[in-house]
Amino acid sequence: MINVTKEIEHLHKLAKREPGKRFNHLWDNLISMEWLTQAWEQIRNNKGSQTVGIDQMTAVDVDLELISKLAEELKDGRYQPKPVRRVYIPKANGKTRPLGIATIKDRIVQQGLKMLLEPIFEADFYNCSHGFRQGRSAHTALRDVSSSYSGTTWLIEADIESYYDSIPHGELMEEVGRRITDEKVLHLIKLFLQAGYLEDWHYHQTYSGIPQGNIVGPLWANIFLHQFDEYLVKELKANRVQTSKEQVSRRNPEYMKIDTRLYKLRKKLKKTGDREIIKEIERLERERKNIPYYDKNKRHPCKIKYVRYADDALILIAGTREEAEIVRDQIKEKLSEMGLRLSEEKTKITHWSQKVRFLGYQIHGELRDKGVGIRAVLSIPHEKVRKVKDTIERICSIYHIPEVDLLVQVNAIYRGWCNYYRYANNPQPVFNELSRFMWWQYAHFLARKQKSSIAGMIKRERKAGRLGVTQRGNRKRNTFRMFVGKKAIVLEIFPPQTGQIRALPGKQDWKVDLKPVTPMNWPSGRSFATRLEALDRANGVCEKCKERPVSHVHHTIPMRKKSFLARVSSDSDQRYTARALCSACHLEEHGGSFNPKRQQSSVNAGCAQKCLPSVGSAG
Repeated sequence: MINVTKEIEHLHKLAKREPGKRFNHLWDNLISMEWLTQAWEQIRNNKGSQTVGIDQMTAVDVDLELISKLAEELKDGRYQPKPVRRVYIPKANGKTRPLGIATIKDRIVQQGLKMLLEPIFEADFYNCSHGFRQGRSAHTALRDVSSSYSGTTWLIEADIESYYDSIPHGELMEEVGRRITDEKVLHLIKLFLQAGYLEDWHYHQTYSGIPQGNIVGPLWANIFLHQFDEYLVKELKANRVQTSKEQVSRRNPEYMKIDTRLYKLRKKLKKTGDREIIKEIERLERERKNIPYYDKNKRHPCKIKYVRYADDALILIAGTREEAEIVRDQIKEKLSEMGLRLSEEKTKITHWSQKVRFLGYQIHGELRDKGVGIRAVLSIPHEKVRKVKDTIERICSIYHIPEVDLLVQVNAIYRGWCNYYRYANNPQPVFNELSRFMWWQYAHFLARKQKSSIAGMIKRERKAGRLGVTQRGNRKRNTFRMFVGKKAIVLEIFPPQTGQIRALPGKQDWKVDLKPVTPMNWPSGRSFATRLEALDRANGVCEKCKERPVSHVHHTIPMRKKSFLARVSSDSDQRYTARALCSACHLEEHGGSFNPKRQQSSVNAGCAQKCLPSVGSAG
């Protein structure tokens, strides 16, 4: 039996310890029941688990039998990914984005592949990459941009044209092959890339690109762009950290002179205790506050700072516009070598004082108080506020939906939007404006639903106790609420507190993050552990006939008439008594039928036959 957590940890440690190591013998992990069951556990509660692929199967159709058959298909080489079902979702610019919906079986295998590849490639990825990685997010990318603004003069907003649709399959396989040599794993990746898609029930072959919606797709995208990160960090010396010697050399001589004088005075005060020294120390501390720590004419040695989130990249240049244009041309040439194209329309060179867009935020620079360096100012774009207002207004206009459903939905939208933008500079006025807008939209919804005026609705809601003062910490607000039983659902108009983007935690080591597997059927004494124990002992051969392959596990201890607690407590005994059987032997053990009623009638019929002679003699 495989311990999935320990195996993943082992792969990551090996990859980190040996940067040039190429991994083989990974296939046995992927085709194991434990690995696939853990893969299913990771995705079974996802929103898309109830979305059907071309086979019309959803999460409710998945059981241990299906996972077992899937493992056998992979083991025998019979597994073939099915084409994804293509749908289109709207983009912010009014266009649509193609999304590929895979079958539920393909999603399980994709998650298994991700669990296999992620610990290996995470050991190689740079800290400048933030998209779809553990412990990193859009906020951590914004944090790095904010901390990199000091000394920046020009910014390059790099946009890769149709990135996910343009990734060349051959070049991607080469990048995966830098670390993976297991031919079966590589062949499976190739099958997924070439599976194609169905649109209006017409099949289309895929010759390049990664289907958006593929579980392992974001990881493949990061693997392919790792070479771009490597080029910027190694060739263009991006994100170079200054040495201690360089840091000391940049200090302002005037600042250091006062700092040295203060050190000597404090040392003297400790020995003598002279009160006059305290006055001199206070005077020098006030004077030091007005002197910059670093010399204005001595710059940080790093000329380029670089942050990437998926295919969105921001490059900060400490130099002239001509130098920024040279860097733009260099990255354009590198992307061209990779088979990608830099968008001429969306790629811009912007001065630090002007606003740039990155990950939904608007960013511009301001000079610091002492005139040394620049600080980043994050703000919320007006169109983002307008968009969320339009969404709330549209939902509240559907007056025939239940009030509780509307409350839950608008609360989720408001809370999620505010939590994303809470790291902007002074976002509370925007949050309060949005909360007022939402309050009135909900009021209009109730008035339309009750076919009443706003004043009449407010009077009725207040009288019924559904409108009143609600307290959250030290804040009090007059808001609507609904009662479902004893539980009150409140219109969420309390915005979150403002966050400090630069206070977010720094880089973290990658760790295994697996959900505990929920044992299927454990309440009836039919746990997954019991099944695995029996299959492991049998080694693939029926324990009764010793000939046919195993397809079932027979539980010898009757469970049907036991109480719930008795079934749970006796499961440990089942692990030693359960037998791995073929289909024919299992059916024989159950008297020819797995149906309890038919089995019971069969037993009664046998008893009647045994009693027939005595009945006859009595007669």
